[in-house]
Amino acid sequence: MPRYLLNNGDNFSARASPCRWDAAPLAPGAALPDTSVMRVPFRPFLIAAALAPWPSALTAHPHVFIDAGLRLIVEDGRVTAVEVTWLYDGLYTLLLLEDYGLDEDYDLALTEAEVDATLGFDLDWGETFDGGLELSRGGVPMEIGPPEPVGMALVGEEGQMQTVHRRPVTDPGGDGPLVAQAYDPEFYAAMEMTGEMVVEGLECEAELIRPDLDAAYAVLDDMMTEIGGSVAAEDNFPMVGEHFADRVVFTCAG
Repeated sequence: MPRYLLNNGDNFSARASPCRWDAAPLAPGAALPDTSVMRVPFRPFLIAAALAPWPSALTAHPHVFIDAGLRLIVEDGRVTAVEVTWLYDGLYTLLLLEDYGLDEDYDLALTEAEVDATLGFDLDWGETFDGGLELSRGGVPMEIGPPEPVGMALVGEEGQMQTVHRRPVTDPGGDGPLVAQAYDPEFYAAMEMTGEMVVEGLECEAELIRPDLDAAYAVLDDMMTEIGGSVAAEDNFPMVGEHFADRVVFTCAG
């Protein structure tokens, strides 16, 4: 299967077109269509080969685009668990379907057998990625436990891959605001917190705060300068994900 790279100009929020189309491999140095999102599979495969044809790592990050949603479960005023929804972009969905042999009848629906065989495929995290989620109350971090898969499905008219996992949470309590961030420190995956934000057990309103992209790119430029302006391998790309991260602030009654 051909592998792909990203070139999305200055907009890391670019989205893919429908996932059911036949994409041709891109020749090194060829021009990319505007706002295209072309990528390699999630984390483990062919990273060095993917970066090799390109003069700058800026054209190779991020590789995966995810819309994240949260469901906070509150008991006796404290968060006890969180369900995390990841909605993958269209082209990455296509690669997942091909790599795992899913939806071979092209009806944009997964069978029970396909779900049973594949559920949890995206929860085998590496040493530098712990799920990309941070929760805090009044500035005090919450402890978030390991994930358990809950569900996966193809959703929407284009059949995008959506997965849900659940993690236990230890909440210190208190009266401060609940704040959530979802990001990949390595910026391999660009996570936007544009999914549904729900709090069960407490009446809350959620406010999405977007990053200052000009400031984020300035930080990235500085970090790239510090390492000589180029990246020889994926593992020395600057840890800039936090600077591109959304925040959601939950203001709760009571």
